[in-house]
Amino acid sequence: MKNQKKNIAAISLLTGTLFISPFLLAETQDNVTNNKPAVTKATDDTTNKSKSNISKEQQKINEKAIKDKEKKQNDLLKEIHKGVSEGLKKVTKATKLIKDGKEKEAIKALEEATGKFNIALAADPKLALVPIDSNLTVTNLRTTPKVIKAQIGVAIDLLKASKVQAARALLLPLHDDMISSTTLLPMTTYPDAIKLATKMLIEGKKEAALATLATALSTFVEETSVIPLSLLRTESMVQEASKLDKEKKKDTVLILLNGAEQQLQIATVLGYADQNSALYEDLKKQIRALKKEVTGANVVEKLYDTFKKSIKDLINKKSKQTAEPKTETK
Repeated sequence: MKNQKKNIAAISLLTGTLFISPFLLAETQDNVTNNKPAVTKATDDTTNKSKSNISKEQQKINEKAIKDKEKKQNDLLKEIHKGVSEGLKKVTKATKLIKDGKEKEAIKALEEATGKFNIALAADPKLALVPIDSNLTVTNLRTTPKVIKAQIGVAIDLLKASKVQAARALLLPLHDDMISSTTLLPMTTYPDAIKLATKMLIEGKKEAALATLATALSTFVEETSVIPLSLLRTESMVQEASKLDKEKKKDTVLILLNGAEQQLQIATVLGYADQNSALYEDLKKQIRALKKEVTGANVVEKLYDTFKKSIKDLINKKSKQTAEPKTETK
């Protein structure tokens, strides 16, 4: 049981980023804030080389896992602070008014913005980085490790021949992940900058006020989280296998475990995990142990529990999250 939990955690840690080639079949979904419906794009598989050896059962399970994760991420991104967002709109409006020479109207808009920020801070003095915009993009790649390796090999040959742009065209689309980006407004500095810009404008310092507002915009922070879908698929197939194993459906269980093993390989080929790492080796051993037990005495319930915990831990750990200043252009 300990080994199984260890393996599941390992898989969770492998979450990362995938890339797609022209020979790979991909589906891209873009979910923008404000609950807009997803836009799906599919890349035609003209060579038939990109088709994955995935069964309908595996595909159904995988799609559900990705949809569930997508919903959770979208729910998180919807948590936009309304008051702060309204204040920001006032600042944007004021900036345009200043450029149009309407200083009085701009001063009024900035004062209204300050009022919005003050109310938000009064309600929660601990407000720091506040989400004011977000975006979620999902690129769903269906392929095999063999196809990906072949594509990378072609790109390497192109690079050796100094055909950098051709190689770039092959490698750039190689990704299989869920990326959420959130724009954060720093409440510890932004409201004060707006007050200062208002004061400058009242004093007739139009250019100084515009410069202060521009500087305030540069303090925004962009936070990005990347979740590799290959690891979500690995997790979902092992979870489903554990359910079917109790029903003694060994053939289906083995298909799912083989699929999970393949997705783990994809994660490493695409750089989500180091194939030479102890974690990856441990996860491979866990899956093989599960397959062995299924065809043997079938005493695998504890192994599944261990593996599910390990993969969950791995996904949480390897979901990359970065924050950096966001530059606004007008």
